[in-house]
Amino acid sequence: MNIFKQMYTVRRYKGTSWDSGTSETTYSDMQLPLDVQAKTSGRSTTGVLTVYSDVQLLPTEPDKQTTGDRLLYMGQWYACKSSIYWGNTILKHWISEFEAVEGEKGENANDTS
Repeated sequence: MNIFKQMYTVRRYKGTSWDSGTSETTYSDMQLPLDVQAKTSGRSTTGVLTVYSDVQLLPTEPDKQTTGDRLLYMGQWYACKSSIYWGNTILKHWISEFEAVEGEKGENANDTS
């Protein structure tokens, strides 16, 4: 539902190219309306987010050597691990799961989106 969504930065990777043994990855950042919910264990968060969206978010696929979408949430980047379309409900939406990327802080660590 749109009443729970806020605008968040999502980074979509386009691919990796190799030049003289050095890899270069290109990406683009976009603003998407998402419903982001942190999973908790007791009183602390687990580093896992559940995200509800109207658009497909692309997960990391190690077998295909593709980098999935990343989400900037409260100054921390999270990597998409799965994204499933739920078309059997009136709301018809995507449910995705993201995990924190260790050592990767956002450009603006005070970002609360």
